[in-house]
Amino acid sequence: MNIRNKILVCTLAVAATLATSCEKYLDVSSELADNLTIDEVFENAQYTKRWHGNIFNCIIEYSENASTANAMSNPWSAISGELVCNFARNIMVSGYTPGNAGYHRWATQYQYIRQALIFLQRAHAISGSGNNAIPEDEINRMKDEARFLIAYSYFTLLELYGPVPLVAELADPEDQAMDYARAPMDEVINYIDGLLGEVISAKNLPNTIRSANGAYNTGEMVRPTLVAAYALRAKLWVYAASKLFNGGFAESLSVTNNDGTRLFPDYNPAKWETAKTRLEEFIGYAHGLGHKLHIEYTADTENPGMQIVDPHESVYQVFQKYNDEIIWATAYNDYSNPNAQERRSNPVDLYPSPTNFANIGISQGAVDAFFMDNGLTIYDHGAGYNEGGFSSVNNPTHVANHADADVFNMYAHREPRFYAAVGYNGKSWHIHANEHNNPNGVYRQWFGRGKPSGIAGGENWPRAGYLFYKFKHRRIAQGRTSITVGGTAYTVYTSWARPSILFRLADFYLYYAEVLNELNPNDSRIIEYIDKVRERAGIAGYAELDTDGMKTGVIGNKEAQFKAIVQERRAELVGEGQRWFDMRRWMIADPAADNQPDKGGVDGDMTRMSGMNMNGFDNVPMTIGATETSTRALGDPDSFYQRVALENRRWVKQYYWYPVPQNEINKSRAHLLVQNPLWAGAE
Repeated sequence: MNIRNKILVCTLAVAATLATSCEKYLDVSSELADNLTIDEVFENAQYTKRWHGNIFNCIIEYSENASTANAMSNPWSAISGELVCNFARNIMVSGYTPGNAGYHRWATQYQYIRQALIFLQRAHAISGSGNNAIPEDEINRMKDEARFLIAYSYFTLLELYGPVPLVAELADPEDQAMDYARAPMDEVINYIDGLLGEVISAKNLPNTIRSANGAYNTGEMVRPTLVAAYALRAKLWVYAASKLFNGGFAESLSVTNNDGTRLFPDYNPAKWETAKTRLEEFIGYAHGLGHKLHIEYTADTENPGMQIVDPHESVYQVFQKYNDEIIWATAYNDYSNPNAQERRSNPVDLYPSPTNFANIGISQGAVDAFFMDNGLTIYDHGAGYNEGGFSSVNNPTHVANHADADVFNMYAHREPRFYAAVGYNGKSWHIHANEHNNPNGVYRQWFGRGKPSGIAGGENWPRAGYLFYKFKHRRIAQGRTSITVGGTAYTVYTSWARPSILFRLADFYLYYAEVLNELNPNDSRIIEYIDKVRERAGIAGYAELDTDGMKTGVIGNKEAQFKAIVQERRAELVGEGQRWFDMRRWMIADPAADNQPDKGGVDGDMTRMSGMNMNGFDNVPMTIGATETSTRALGDPDSFYQRVALENRRWVKQYYWYPVPQNEINKSRAHLLVQNPLWAGAE
């Protein structure tokens, strides 16, 4: 059953009631649906499966982060300032209100919660043969999938809005009106936890989609498993314990429903202990099933017959195929569509056809967050970071590890995750069909004024002087089936199907380090779990840096370890939709020196948005046809190689909680819904 392909449309306010029409729920022909009642739906195996499949549309698609992003995809990477996309500039410069804020999940997720609740009430085993039957064990699995997806939907509401109304059951499944007060934060958290606990205890879901022979049944990758339930439960409690959710936003503590019920709790340190317990339950269960960080190996040239970690391949391949690190993923990935994310993050001149839009970039702040290849930050003494001059930089993403001449030293000696994620000035493309007639068939992206990958028509160009490269498959090249580079023939593709990862183990290792740091900064597992992620990425862990005297004072220091966790999450999870939620739950988004790493603070401050000077000249001369670009030296005001502010971003404290949609408040017939703190109309 290919659930993710069942894209069905259903709204809370359909014109006809379920008693007379099920068309919107089932995506069947109007002639059939007009004569179909809800009772008839759940007496038919195919219609029951369609109803169930529709619930899966509650899953957020984090691979979609361009101008086409919507409430059920990933606008957050750009809104947070990781990525540079034009739509986010409009939001964060102009600001938003309860009346005009976009990217709301509210109505959409309650739609699917309602769908799931009706399924739980009505679905039952159906006798028959083949696809016309649903045996008891399958209906039990489907019902626990529905419970999991209710819990997931509530979590996606909780992480954005905080306390939300709880609809635990529907007295009348044909009544589509909904008017509920918001439940207190702790009640919502405990309800989600209870649902997941029920799913885990029932054991109707498979442990994992991994078969006995070690292969993954990718045809079922979107279907929830027990390990995914453990993961969601653990993530829930990390959020519950975090500052924003746990009494750290003073102005939220006075917000009440109209009956005086408080919505936001006081600080409760016991939530960190619960988070630790839930994480240990998940990590132990996942390890027991064989889940581990994905690592690729290569031959050790110094020790014949031995293998060593290949960090460049490791941080690349983790996104290209289903692997042991993935806990939960969908089969839909917008980067697999050559007309979507691929074209929007390719240099505008990469191919003569199709046209590329080059409007998904990466910010200077995100570039600066990546470590050096020695494991130090660009701000650390002895890091070797240099913003003066140019050198030859090997590009590990190129099929032949091409040595790119005349690359700005800002991009030299950086860690593998940097090269895997950033398209910078002068970087060679992974493989190319040589339409540009460049030497040795190597295409390089050049963004300065007058350069071929620079400013183009409209806003289809990289405003920050960078393109977002992470997730790209390195054998994609348009117009060919094979390409020879340096005498080696490579098979190439026009697109590549890859999983869209929702939960992966590295994320949870860093959650675990964070929780342990809150409970006991001297716990050795804090550094152990951070270093697991760093070592897979090919950089020295903090234990090694401390032993070698390269970076001391981190181990056992709560503030320094928190700072390290923040930066590790930024480098490891860039573009995966997590940073917006991390910055808010930590409450580090405001423009204070404590949230600015160049001033010694933690890596926060959502108002920062800078890049290279796209109106400036590159100092590397390059002949394009009969025209040679002008050059400018470093430090010249007309140089490409200088940081420039891209946006005058706005941040106000109420942004820590997204506003409850004003239209939902207006629809509340009994005036039960109240607004989040500090927003106009908030109690």
